[in-house]
Amino acid sequence: MNLHGTLVKYLQFLRSLSPVKYLKLKDLTLKLTMLIALTNAARAQSIHFMNVNHVHKVKGEFIFVLNELVKQSRPGYKEPTVNIKAYPPDRRLCVYTVYKEYVFRTKLFRGKHEPLLLSYVKPHQPVSRDTISRWIKVVMAKANIDTTIFKAHSVRSASVSKAKMNAVPISRILQKAGWSDAKTFAKFL
Repeated sequence: MNLHGTLVKYLQFLRSLSPVKYLKLKDLTLKLTMLIALTNAARAQSIHFMNVNHVHKVKGEFIFVLNELVKQSRPGYKEPTVNIKAYPPDRRLCVYTVYKEYVFRTKLFRGKHEPLLLSYVKPHQPVSRDTISRWIKVVMAKANIDTTIFKAHSVRSASVSKAKMNAVPISRILQKAGWSDAKTFAKFL
């Protein structure tokens, strides 16, 4: 199976997790995690650094500023962001809608916890980067992706591959993925 085929399977599975208001917290959390990874070509580390106190809303979008050093941090590197944009063509795949439901559902037990993602199991503590990677692999397995071949970081490859197929400028892909040159991008195709 190629990267495009994996992306199709991810999206089919994520569409099946609808409507979000009726999902169990576990499925809602898994769906949000995978949609963030797919829509941002995000590493588990970046998702882990998403903080509810470092987000601002603009029309149809939430922007998380990552104030931590990420893998691609270097002098002159712009502070990375993770964007959660509305996707009106298919609300079943709209990370914005899923995010709003997740924030609503976790509000009661969030307390002083600042990381966005909390465990879906009591006592609902912040999760590690490794847990986020495991959640991505769980979604992959549920989407019938062979996780002996494809790993959590394969989501980045599928994401940037689809962006290229949709004529997203290479400069935009490089910026979003945190890569400094097109040679790195070529390795992921």
